[in-house]
Amino acid sequence: MRRKEFDEARKRLMARRQELVTVIQGGDAGIAEIRAEREIEFGDEAQSEEEQERIARIGEAESAELARVDTALARLDAGSYGTCAACGDPIEPRRLEASPYAVQCAACAGATPKRP
Repeated sequence: MRRKEFDEARKRLMARRQELVTVIQGGDAGIAEIRAEREIEFGDEAQSEEEQERIARIGEAESAELARVDTALARLDAGSYGTCAACGDPIEPRRLEASPYAVQCAACAGATPKRP
């Protein structure tokens, strides 16, 4: 990858990281707000619990994606970004465009058969 592509990847990853942090913080605030409203009727309490669980599940997905973004940023810093962690071949630019935190080429990830 060229320097310009690395810079663009870093920019996209940093923007996505900020979005995820904002969503995660918002989810934590949402759960805190729901817990603060505990003086509610029993029927509404079940609905409140469901809402807490929904927010927590969203937070888990975003936290997992945030970890992948941080790993990609660390790979950029280490100079291994864009190189397949399994075979050492370059990761296709289109794959990195679609998933900037991919660590394997399409063939190693099982998306396409590897050609000899």
